[in-house]
Amino acid sequence: MAEAASVQMLRKGYKAFAAQDMEALAEVIPEDAVWHVPGRNPLAGDYKGRDTIFEYFGKLMEVSGGTFKADLVHIVGDDKFAIALQRSTWTVKGRSYNGTDVLVDRVDDSGLAVETWVYLEDQALADELLASG
Repeated sequence: MAEAASVQMLRKGYKAFAAQDMEALAEVIPEDAVWHVPGRNPLAGDYKGRDTIFEYFGKLMEVSGGTFKADLVHIVGDDKFAIALQRSTWTVKGRSYNGTDVLVDRVDDSGLAVETWVYLEDQALADELLASG
């Protein structure tokens, strides 16, 4: 059985993010996408629009001194949703985060993620590190 379009798009997105290929990433994040980032830290909030989401990625890299990584562990998806399990790692001021995190994507008819919710394994640690950066 062939992979759902949502799964294929997410795989492409993770490869583009790892390669810091913003052009390829722009192909899988729609212009009007929305990301919901949890927490009580300066990066928490709703990011509306591709440019704003890319700014969030930039802030995440800045705060982590370029150490942030999101390694894909597993994806499941269909024509409505895709769920990615990822290993997130980063370091801020000598302290590290290493969590198994989840991204839930609502997808459009082409398999693109139009809305994403981020869930972190250790939100309290993430808040502490991101607030200290």
